[in-house]
Amino acid sequence: MRTCILLLLMLFLPRCAEGTRAGAFSPDTFRFEFALYGQTRRFAMKFEPVDDSVAIRWSMPRHGKVYGGTYRMGKRSVEDGSRLCFLQPGHGKAIDVPADETAFMLSRKALRQLHDSLHFVYGNTRYDLVDSLPAAPGLKSLHVADRTEGCEMWIVDDLRLPLVWRMKGNPLGIDWTVTNVAEAMSRADGKLRVAFIADPHVQDVVSRPELARTMAAQLGSTRLFNENIHAFRSALDDVAARGIRLVVLPGDLTDNGQAANVEAVRRMLDAYMKRHGMMFFVTTGNHDPAQPRGKDYVADDLLSADGRRTAMASSKELGSGKLPVDTTLHCLGYEELMRAWAAFGYSPREEYLYWSTPFSKYDYEDYTLDEAEKAATPQMRRYMLGDSLQGVDASYVVEPVEGLWLLAIDGNVFLPERTDDSKDVYRSPSAGYANVWKHKRFLIEWTGRVAADARRLGKTLVAFCHYPATDFHNGAGEQISNFMKPKAMNLHRVPPREVGTALLEAGIGLHFAGHLHQNHTAVVSDGQGRSLYNIQVPSTAADVPAYKILTLESPGRFRVETVVLDTVGGFRDLWPRYMKERALAPGVWDTDILYSPDYAAFCDRHFRSLVTSRYLEKEMPAVVRDSIARMDGAALMRLAGLHVAEGDTVAWTGMDLVTDLYRLHFAGSLSRRHIPRSRMAQYRALWDACAATAGSGKKTPATIQSALRDICAMMKAFAESEPDGDFVIDFSEGKASLHETAR
Repeated sequence: MRTCILLLLMLFLPRCAEGTRAGAFSPDTFRFEFALYGQTRRFAMKFEPVDDSVAIRWSMPRHGKVYGGTYRMGKRSVEDGSRLCFLQPGHGKAIDVPADETAFMLSRKALRQLHDSLHFVYGNTRYDLVDSLPAAPGLKSLHVADRTEGCEMWIVDDLRLPLVWRMKGNPLGIDWTVTNVAEAMSRADGKLRVAFIADPHVQDVVSRPELARTMAAQLGSTRLFNENIHAFRSALDDVAARGIRLVVLPGDLTDNGQAANVEAVRRMLDAYMKRHGMMFFVTTGNHDPAQPRGKDYVADDLLSADGRRTAMASSKELGSGKLPVDTTLHCLGYEELMRAWAAFGYSPREEYLYWSTPFSKYDYEDYTLDEAEKAATPQMRRYMLGDSLQGVDASYVVEPVEGLWLLAIDGNVFLPERTDDSKDVYRSPSAGYANVWKHKRFLIEWTGRVAADARRLGKTLVAFCHYPATDFHNGAGEQISNFMKPKAMNLHRVPPREVGTALLEAGIGLHFAGHLHQNHTAVVSDGQGRSLYNIQVPSTAADVPAYKILTLESPGRFRVETVVLDTVGGFRDLWPRYMKERALAPGVWDTDILYSPDYAAFCDRHFRSLVTSRYLEKEMPAVVRDSIARMDGAALMRLAGLHVAEGDTVAWTGMDLVTDLYRLHFAGSLSRRHIPRSRMAQYRALWDACAATAGSGKKTPATIQSALRDICAMMKAFAESEPDGDFVIDFSEGKASLHETAR
């Protein structure tokens, strides 16, 4: 160590802003933070394989100019080097590292020696193994120490790149830490991965058990309430264990933006950032915020420890002053929410390589953190709704790692409904892109500019919004409109066709969305080889509970995987309260749900109850409720003209048929978990038989026969949607394609 030439490394240079893919060794940029004589200096390094050699490119900006250079290590250095190189770099220069030295990494020989002998010799100094602690889940790290001079090193235990990711006590006074080692090494196979977790609807029943809600309320809701915080944590744990460091959260992180729940989410994400090196990117949903300027709130379905239903208000003015008051139930508005979650994409961070909004005045080439911070304030992100009403838009584009742009589209538009007690009351923004198309067209135009910049700069662009950008019924919309009641199957939330076309023409190829608690893929194509893929991410708080992983396999080629949450720790914590609730109100709900063997089964039983108590009553015509749902499967098959012989097994009912219709709509291919193959085969025969007797398609009073035909037509459409579980999207051949993959 003492024989090394002192690296007067960048004492004059501030934070870095550049990085790139580094192939088989590490396709990401490593962000080094040096401690030099009491000062901190930051810069970026990318390790690129060149045949059997390695080039290390460093970079950082200064006074509006990007400085950089290269270290080059030959095969002998990489394989057999025996000392660290500390040669001083120069702007625009390439340094050939001496054949017996390595820069910022050990040689493979030294790492093998450490494995075999629990020590190695570098620079005539012996380093002994102290311990082997993971730098993060899935990332092994070996801690060594020089017993003579006290120098310590932490080394990534990977022969592809034995990176010295931390140096402490260097006798030359040069210590460093790689601040994103877990994130960067997670892509050592050359593939960047991003997790998408939608609609967790977190309710903080862990630190605030008094906020638990009744089971009766849950069974009438499209999502769970109390178990959601456990499911969200389990999803994040699974993401961390897979070594994924980039996580997109497309809205509805809480159930109405209550301050207590917003703070719980903030604490949770902060902890994962610190413990696992994760980076989170959020966008607005219709539940956070629920109103643009916030609102007071009455929770009237809370569940006490003794099983009683209770209520609580966020202010004494609500409930005529008779309810207990908890101000943390106040629902936050835009500005409060954006401040609380500023670290999760709403504001720029030092480690981002680029960040901007639709209102930013700077370009990629002249980006600075200072200018980005000025553009991030709510005051700088206002737009006009009509002549006098102002709104705040939370959209942004961010480059968290070199080459990847994440485009967060704020699909909320709050339109005034009435004024109560001098307070504006706004309609729910749940229509999403329909209102964006009418009132925030500037977002579509900005998206086009972002996509054009991404193409010009060679960036991979992935867009996300809380709301779907395309139809999600696979052509069954007219059938739903004619047969079912208004707003059935979220028909009123289908965006105008012009939205998908406009995003496609703007240059968006991948668009992830939530909101619907649906697992689905839809495609908009222009007939000339260009396509927009809208990927609906299921909710972790509804059936089937799951999240998605996007893997960038190669330029223009993407793999999507859907991960189901079967196991969730803590989801039974409130069951004693539920049993007391049930004892006080027998017959209100079925206790079968409390015998669920795992979380996925719990969600399934919640879903089945929801179909019976909500969808069947509120969305289906009376003939389905009064006739079809009460019939057995064999009778329905005979009604369609199918022969059912004596002894043939038809182990399903009309209620199963209706439930499976909704399963196919919401869960897509994930419904295979609950629909046996034999039943699906009989369904297909039923669909074909009903199709042969199809009616006019006009809206007419439903008979049993016509209702059965409509149900079968919708089921067939949902079952034959685009692949939505595990699939590959390929833009690389000049014509977009999608195909399903086997696990």
